[in-house]
Amino acid sequence: MAEAVAFPVSTSGAADEETAIAAVIHAETQAFVDGDFEAWAKCWVQDDRAHSMCVNARTGLSVESGWPAIAADMKHVLENDLGCDMVRFRKDNLQISIDGNTAWVVYDQWAENRAGATWECFETRILERDKGSWKIAYSSFVELRHDKAEKDTLSVDANGRVLWASPETLEKLKDHPLLTVSTGRVRARRREWDRTLQAAIAQAGRYHGFFELRRFGDQTGGPFRYPAVLGDTDDGGVAVVHVSVRDCTTYLTFDSDGSLDHRLSVAQMVFGLSDGQRRVAFHIANGMGLKSAAEALGISVNTARTHLARLYEKTGVSSQTALVRLLLSVG
Repeated sequence: MAEAVAFPVSTSGAADEETAIAAVIHAETQAFVDGDFEAWAKCWVQDDRAHSMCVNARTGLSVESGWPAIAADMKHVLENDLGCDMVRFRKDNLQISIDGNTAWVVYDQWAENRAGATWECFETRILERDKGSWKIAYSSFVELRHDKAEKDTLSVDANGRVLWASPETLEKLKDHPLLTVSTGRVRARRREWDRTLQAAIAQAGRYHGFFELRRFGDQTGGPFRYPAVLGDTDDGGVAVVHVSVRDCTTYLTFDSDGSLDHRLSVAQMVFGLSDGQRRVAFHIANGMGLKSAAEALGISVNTARTHLARLYEKTGVSSQTALVRLLLSVG
């Protein structure tokens, strides 16, 4: 059984009603964790007024209308063990407003699964009093963060102040060659790099509003995501930090980026790169110097240097920094 942590309640209704409403919300989550469909169903208004909405950055929006659809989907999830495998959950900042036989509830939920992954959601419930008992008529959750998807990533506000990063990421930044965290803000290790980084963070901060980011997507046809090339490293590599905006927050990803393979696949077709040239380009775009790239690929430095020379010829640039900027600008 999952471990549930007590949560504070800030409300504007009668204390006994508040306690009953909080108990229903807790019972619904506990039944979901336990895989108990019957207990879960008892928490709901079972007619066409029932609605459920889920929002997740990876899967998008899901809406179900009417009890038959909601019940069928949840029964399928629980019978086939498709839930999120929670072992602990906590509901914070619970706020309840009661007006007659209707109650509106909002709160933040934190949860953890057996693998140790954690996530945070903003949740809303609307309940109705049915024959003296409170039942859920509307449920929604918006997943704000899931740490399984945040490797080598931290979220920051428009001024570069760190909002969230996994403990592993913060530990890595203690001696990372590109970035560090100083007095709560993310900074680049070199002054000239930091100017570029802070300018990128400030630019991304302009799109923290829902409508600003929506307009960006309408005008560009894609999400706000681009590589900020900070400059050259001592070993001949290129310092790159990938900047993206979602959830009204800026995300900085270093050492890896899911879009790199796609961009290099496009660049390979556009510039006619060989597989060997593409492999060298991949490591250079990930910040490696030529010697390190050669070692990673198991080839000689001379062979890597030949691949790099051909990359320059085919793309029309003459430095690794310019090459990375060009390759990461396509796709």
